[in-house]
Amino acid sequence: MGMRDLRLDMFTNRGGTSCVQVARTLQQYLDGDRDDDTRAKVAGHLAVCRPCGLDEQAYREIKDALARRDGELPEAPIDRLRAFAGELSGGDPPTGPTSEEA
Repeated sequence: MGMRDLRLDMFTNRGGTSCVQVARTLQQYLDGDRDDDTRAKVAGHLAVCRPCGLDEQAYREIKDALARRDGELPEAPIDRLRAFAGELSGGDPPTGPTSEEA
């Protein structure tokens, strides 16, 4: 698959939703923070789109690893992950409790 094909693939509509739309809502979808209609569209897309399914798997593995952690995480890596997630979604970094609030 060439670079042009990869770029076009980002906008492909699978399961009623494009890869770009899924990327923008994947974190909220995994957190259960989307309405039923959006969850159904994202789930439909993930069922037929391997690249987005791999992203979902990676995010789930990260969430699981964080849930199993022992002790507190340093704030700097958390801030970098939030900033990275914000860049991926094209919006502001997601907010969440700091290690002092958790």
